Amino acid sequence: MPEQPTPVDVATAFTEAWTSHDMTTAASWVAEDVEFEGPLTQAKGLAAYMEGLAQFAGAVTGLQILAAVGDDQRAMIMYEVSTGPFGTLRAAEHFVVSDGKITRDMLVFDTHELRRARGAQA
Repeated sequence: MPEQPTPVDVATAFTEAWTSHDMTTAASWVAEDVEFEGPLTQAKGLAAYMEGLAQFAGAVTGLQILAAVGDDQRAMIMYEVSTGPFGTLRAAEHFVVSDGKITRDMLVFDTHELRRARGAQA
């Protein structure tokens, strides 16, 4: 029987998938009843979560994971994503994982560049 991936494994695989635009693989790491909390939006349920993530993922051109730590239920990843419209964004993301699936995701990052880009578009 294969060993269950650790929460750090799950969070890393999920992050690498969505930042490389593989939303099918990313969704495979997420529970149907996932809850997301971020600085710009919140979502409940897999469909809403993946829809919001896909909108942002389209702008991502690269990923560098700076750190990943966790225990048997949680993981935290700090990373930088390169984007066309917003430059490089640094984020910290806290995941709760159960049975190999992300059940809760809390994202923290400085929204200044996103707000600046939105203001320029207005």
